[in-house]
Amino acid sequence: MIRGLYSAASGMYSLERKQEALAENLANAQTPGYKKDDTVLRSFPKLLLSRIRDFEQTKSGISAGATQNPAQPAPIGVLVNGVYAQERIPNFQQGTMVQTELPLDVAIEDSGIASQEVNGRQVKPSAFFAVQLPDGTIGYTRNGKWDVDANGNLVTSDGYRVLGANGMPIQLRGEISKEKLTIDEKGQITMTSDDPANRRVVGQIGIAIAQNPLELRRLGGNLYQGDAPLPLVQNITDYPGLSLQQGYLEQSNVDPGQTITDMMVAIRGYEANQKVIGVYDQSLQQLYTVGKING
Repeated sequence: MIRGLYSAASGMYSLERKQEALAENLANAQTPGYKKDDTVLRSFPKLLLSRIRDFEQTKSGISAGATQNPAQPAPIGVLVNGVYAQERIPNFQQGTMVQTELPLDVAIEDSGIASQEVNGRQVKPSAFFAVQLPDGTIGYTRNGKWDVDANGNLVTSDGYRVLGANGMPIQLRGEISKEKLTIDEKGQITMTSDDPANRRVVGQIGIAIAQNPLELRRLGGNLYQGDAPLPLVQNITDYPGLSLQQGYLEQSNVDPGQTITDMMVAIRGYEANQKVIGVYDQSLQQLYTVGKING
């Protein structure tokens, strides 16, 4: 009976963690480049129950369910000890591209990058924008909604400086006209004007390729970091299927309808485990009452 309480309680705790992940996904459904988390629920290791020293004799000479050799344990069955939320795994599936026509909105298109085998399974590499964090380290994001700060630095909507292919922050010096700034599919930033002679290249967007994106850890929202800095791509053409789209934003890959449905299923499972614990509690109270009367 106590094991049943533990199993129901573990189910409630696991569903609570899953609900937290679903709520976070839903809260970021409109965050550009956000990648949802999938919660993995697994059962605790099962226990094999057996009878030992079973010498009860029957008409056939051995006990029911026992083996011919009394010294050999007789299997009874499997005992399950509940479930647990092992981990939250980011889903790096490409989000929907939405056209904004804003010159500083950039989206990464990497759905064409081929998968590769990592530790015996197929893993699809993911591309990220490289940004400089406040502590000087490098982070990675799919958020391509950018602006220019007071110092002329190209920054994300969270204020992180966008890095170029040389690993340095991209700074747009001189008079900046967003309408005349173009970013091609290779990530080259060019300032143009009515006079073709004034056309000049001002930077190259730094793109990092995570061969196994599951090794990255989420710092919050749509920002990630690895144990070691990822190498920046010097030539995007070396990666077939990778390109940048100016005037577009990659939306979150969260499906709000499916997420709400999953949240309702989790709530119902949580309530079912609550009822199971209530039944066990009532049974324990009755056992306590019987034992008290007999005493």
